[in-house]
Amino acid sequence: MPVLNLHVLPDDLGDLDGVLSEPLACVTQCLLDPPIVNAGDRVLVTGPGAMGQLAAQVAKAQGGLVVLAGLEKDAERLATAASLGIGTTTSTPEADSYDVVIECSGSAPGAATAMRAARRGASYVQVGIFGRDVTVPLDLVLYKELSVTSGFASTPVSWRRAMALIEQRLVTLGPLVTRAVPIDEFRAAFDAAAAGEGIKTVVIPS
Repeated sequence: MPVLNLHVLPDDLGDLDGVLSEPLACVTQCLLDPPIVNAGDRVLVTGPGAMGQLAAQVAKAQGGLVVLAGLEKDAERLATAASLGIGTTTSTPEADSYDVVIECSGSAPGAATAMRAARRGASYVQVGIFGRDVTVPLDLVLYKELSVTSGFASTPVSWRRAMALIEQRLVTLGPLVTRAVPIDEFRAAFDAAAAGEGIKTVVIPS
C-alpha cells in the first residue's frame, strides 16, 4: 500500500472502528462533494444498514434533522441509530416532506419511498447499490424537479473529510460493528451479511 494512501486513526478509537472508515469515505463522497445537506434541512435516509447509519450521522453532522427509515425487521438496527441520536421510523414517511432524501437500502421500494417523501425541488442521493435493474417511479424526478446525485467509491478528498469527522467525534463507528468472527468462520460472516443480520460483521485475520 503506498504511504500516500494510508491514514492515521485516533489512538482512542476502538480496535475495529477503522473497518468503517472506508464506507464512511464513500458516504462523504456522496454527501459532501459538493455539500448536499444544509443546516435545518429535513433529511430522510432509507435503509438502516452500515451505509444508512453512516449517511444519517454525516447528514446530522451537517445540521440536518434526520430520520432513518427501516422495516419492522430492522428494529435492532434502528435501535442502534436511536442510541446515537438519530430519529427513526418504521412507518411510511410523509409524502412531499423532505428537503434531502438519501437512499441507502439498495432496494426499489426504498428508492420509491425516498422519491415520494421528497418535496418539490429536493435532493435525491443514491448511496445504496441495487446490483440489478430495478423499476422506480422515475417520473417523480420530473414532476418534483428533483436533483439526483450520487458518488462512486472514495477519493483522497473524501478520505480527508471522513478522517476529520472521526477526529472531531462527529460520527460514532464502534456500535455499528455488531459481530466479529475469526477468518476460519468467514462463511458465517458472509451468511450474516446476506441475511441482513446486525449492521457490520468483521472478519478478523488471525
